[in-house]
Amino acid sequence: MNQKEALKIISQKLGTGQSKQEVFNELLPKIQFKADLIKYLAMVPNYEDKIKYRNLNLLLFLLLCFCAISKFIIALLILSNISLIALPFAFLVPIITIWFAVSVWNFRGNMYRLIGILAFVGVLKRFSNAKQFLTYTPSLIIMDAIFFWIPVMFIIFLAFYIGLKVFPYYGFWGNLKEEKTGLITNP
Repeated sequence: MNQKEALKIISQKLGTGQSKQEVFNELLPKIQFKADLIKYLAMVPNYEDKIKYRNLNLLLFLLLCFCAISKFIIALLILSNISLIALPFAFLVPIITIWFAVSVWNFRGNMYRLIGILAFVGVLKRFSNAKQFLTYTPSLIIMDAIFFWIPVMFIIFLAFYIGLKVFPYYGFWGNLKEEKTGLITNP
């Protein structure tokens, strides 16, 4: 059984009210490595957590979509000034953000901390070019706040908050801590 099939089955079984331990015991003979099964189970939230944090997850998804669209529009504007031949490259700019948005839509636990860390790195990168802020006009400050600072701060907060609440078995850097999952095999 491959990862996509396993994640689909796990989501269905957790949605019917089975515990992760029951799903683990049922799927253990069907998946070659126990570590893979633990990783798949850690990636899928419990049904109750999925319902409880659905609205926050949707907000994070919408913020990521907003960032992807704004990156695309900005790339179009910049590349159209360079050359019309370069315009197709504008589609490459938001691809990673779209991939993150799809992972958030599917509630994949291994992505939340990575999203938070990368957004934080983006903030640090923006701060590293502090001389740029001195040239900003009031309209540029407002545009920067709307298209970068406000969405990114919400993304950082939501990514870490959902990651900690719904997927507590991942470390700060996104590494899986198998002992936190509490999954054990029956003898």
